Amino acid sequence: MADIRAHWNALHQNKNHNEVSWHQVRSTISLDWILDVVDKDATIIDVGCGVSVLADNLLAQGYQHLSLLEISLSAIEVMKIRLADCLEQVHFYNDNILDLQIQSRFDLWHDRAVFHFLTDEKDQKTYIEKLKQHLKSDGYFLLSTFSPTGPKQCSDLNIVQYDTDKITRLLGADFELIKTTHETHPHPNGTTQDFNYFLFRTKKYPNKGVFFL
Repeated sequence: MADIRAHWNALHQNKNHNEVSWHQVRSTISLDWILDVVDKDATIIDVGCGVSVLADNLLAQGYQHLSLLEISLSAIEVMKIRLADCLEQVHFYNDNILDLQIQSRFDLWHDRAVFHFLTDEKDQKTYIEKLKQHLKSDGYFLLSTFSPTGPKQCSDLNIVQYDTDKITRLLGADFELIKTTHETHPHPNGTTQDFNYFLFRTKKYPNKGVFFL
């Protein structure tokens, strides 16, 4: 697609946010896993946040250092209004993850249904390079994608389905799989969609003070 930014802007402008296929009232597995593995002082980035309630959920739990990255300016504007009382605790990045140029590094990188839109091998590699660049040593990568029993398209775009073997091979030896689970997500239209969730941790090698030298 020629202009992916325009595509996502149009989607967020033209659809009721409660009717998009990935809508959640509560961020279920993502929230529960984050609460399990990092404390309230952790730096967390939500890649492709859209208008997800994950940030609301985390702020309500006392997390103080959140970054929200989203390609759609329309979605960012919605989030800024909704989180108006907590703007000191949230940094917003209106950018494509493949083009991200920041200095920050994070304790946890969350991605619910962005990575599976990257169907080009070059884009997948660029994403993983960004992940390695901005994730701290011993940091967590929490990823959710459509499973092999899930849809092959979403929002008029092709996606890549992942199971444990496929995503583990792609990430390579620098990531350790901590756990995985499956979720049957209820679509607002009454159907369901199958997701796989993966929690990885970056490996810290002996005698190396930082990750990915």
